[in-house]
Amino acid sequence: MKKRQVKKTDIDEFYVIITDHKNEQIWICGFTTSYYPESGNIYGEKGGRVYTLIDSLNHALNNTPLNKENSYSINFDVFRRNINENVEKVKIKAVQSWNPNAKDCNLEVVDAATVETDDKETSKMNMLADKNPAIKTAYENLKGRNKEINKKTIAFELKLMLDNEDIIKTEFKDALKELDKL
Repeated sequence: MKKRQVKKTDIDEFYVIITDHKNEQIWICGFTTSYYPESGNIYGEKGGRVYTLIDSLNHALNNTPLNKENSYSINFDVFRRNINENVEKVKIKAVQSWNPNAKDCNLEVVDAATVETDDKETSKMNMLADKNPAIKTAYENLKGRNKEINKKTIAFELKLMLDNEDIIKTEFKDALKELDKL
């Protein structure tokens, strides 16, 4: 999320990077949205650009009915992480906005494919990462091949969680096993 000022009013923006691998082109699309820092949620109202993106992505991935919800309120960090980790590719088309005065078109996801993973193992570490920011950072850096924060950091944080009784011994052992596989 990025905050900027327009006519003395703070607005929040995020960006979607669309890559056309076939033609080797990249588009960066900015989205202005309501953002609530206390919860980390973004808001998309029916007919808006954020709503169209989320609603059509949800439809493409989960076969949910289009335009059923009046709005979407989702945690931006969780949304971004899930897209980056679980969505392999999407096909997007530009569609006319519901608002006739809109300056920009809406982006509608017409097809999406998920990444094939071992959900059981991934979810264990993700659940622990959600409980502990240090584990989350270290785990994301490991997956991104960033070696600055390593397995020892995660193991240390897991031990602290066990000592503080934030996790039970079986969760600790399972997480260490999963860590060894990385």
